[in-house]
Amino acid sequence: MDELLRRWVAGWRLCRGLEPAIEHDDALAVVLRLPGRDRELFALTDDPAVVDRLASGLVADVWLTVTTQYGDQVARRLADAGLAPFAEQKMLMTIALPDHPQPSTALYELELSTDGPLEYVRLLAADGTVAARGMTAIVGKDAVMHDIQTDPAHRRRGLGSVVMGALSRRAVERGASRGLLMATAEGVHLYRKLGWLPEATMVTAKGSGGAGAVGGDLGAVLAGR
Repeated sequence: MDELLRRWVAGWRLCRGLEPAIEHDDALAVVLRLPGRDRELFALTDDPAVVDRLASGLVADVWLTVTTQYGDQVARRLADAGLAPFAEQKMLMTIALPDHPQPSTALYELELSTDGPLEYVRLLAADGTVAARGMTAIVGKDAVMHDIQTDPAHRRRGLGSVVMGALSRRAVERGASRGLLMATAEGVHLYRKLGWLPEATMVTAKGSGGAGAVGGDLGAVLAGR
C-alpha cells in the first residue's frame, strides 16, 4: 500500500502545484502553506507504533493522513493520541483506464486543455458557464484524478461521469494505464458505478496544538528519534 500511496501523492501534489514530497522513514511530508494546514504527513504504514510516534509530534498546523484497511480503529487511535480526526474518511481508489466508461452529452461543450503533466476537462453550458470540470496529473503510467466538480445547477445529469471519461481517455492517449484518486464519501458512489475499486481508507487528523510527548519536535519524530 505504501507504493500506491507514493504514486497517488506524486500526482496529487502536481495537481495542487506543490513541491515534491519529502520522504522520511515512515512518512511523506508535503508542504502546503495553507492557514491551519502548513504541512501534511502521509504515513507509509498503519503500524500502531508508527502511527503513535507520528501523532506524538503533530502540532496545530500539521495534518496526518493514514492509509489503512481499518479506518475506524485508526481514527480512534489518533483521537486517543490527542489529535482531531475528521469525521469523513476518504477512499483511495484505482481503475484500469482502458476499461473506463466513456459517457457523452450533446447538451454541453467539451473543452480540453493541457499544461505539462496536467490535463483539464471542462463542460460548458449553452451560456458559456462551466457546468462541470476536473483535472488529472500524468505521472508515468498513472493518472491521478483531482478536483472533479459539478455546478449545483447542473447536477444529476451525469456530467461527473462525462468529465471522468474524458480525463481517462486523454490519460490513455498519453500512455497512462492506471487511474488513482482520493474519493470523498459522496464521490465513492459515483466512482464505483464507473468501475473504480476501493483500495484503502484514508483517515486524516489535525494536530491539537499541544506539545505532545516529544515537545512538538516534528523533525525528531520523522527521523524516528
